[in-house]
Amino acid sequence: MKHTLIRTLPVIDRRATLRWLAGALAVGQLAACGETFGESAWLAPTPITGNGTGRDPNLLEPAAPWPLTLTQAELLATKALVDLILPAEGDAPAASEVGVPAFIDEWVSAPYPTQQEHRALIVPGLAWLDAEAIARGGKRFALLDAAAMKAIANDIAFGGRLKAGLEKPAEFFSRMRALTMGAYYTTPAGWNDIGYPGAKPGTGPYAGPTREAIAHMRALVEGMGLDFVEA
Repeated sequence: MKHTLIRTLPVIDRRATLRWLAGALAVGQLAACGETFGESAWLAPTPITGNGTGRDPNLLEPAAPWPLTLTQAELLATKALVDLILPAEGDAPAASEVGVPAFIDEWVSAPYPTQQEHRALIVPGLAWLDAEAIARGGKRFALLDAAAMKAIANDIAFGGRLKAGLEKPAEFFSRMRALTMGAYYTTPAGWNDIGYPGAKPGTGPYAGPTREAIAHMRALVEGMGLDFVEA
């Protein structure tokens, strides 16, 4: 299903030369983290109390009825993260250009169990990342240069080579990467990037499935021990 991102953010300098494999967020909640590498209290953020969409949301004019909770500093840091994960490349825009930070703000602000579980990981994770950036470079993550941001992200982006004590930051990065990818590739720009044309009306007589589709279905059906009968 196509998801329309309905809020936009101010533009910051891009990190267009970086690859999706590195990324993270920066925010201002430094009290949740120690200021040395790998040291984090990982405190739970304030719970959400807003209303949900109810049983009959207006899908023609989508809008989140709950208040958004990320601060401006957190949103700027979020932009730095998502553009590190999915930078502009060729004709494909950076993640922030299609509203991914706004999507994440709505996501962590939503009053539902799954989103609140993610909020408890993401908000402290942002604080950890900001504290780590200050410890290494003397400034918040969003203000570091591209190489410094990538160096921090590389320490938490690859599960097979984590240092002890970075398990939670790595979990945070993994969740942010999944949300970024999921939001980006449900936009028209994301569809275009992977060559997906979207739903198109058919014209003329139905030609039926392709030979490749039939072969795929045959393999699945016969793999379950059933007979495949082609009409």
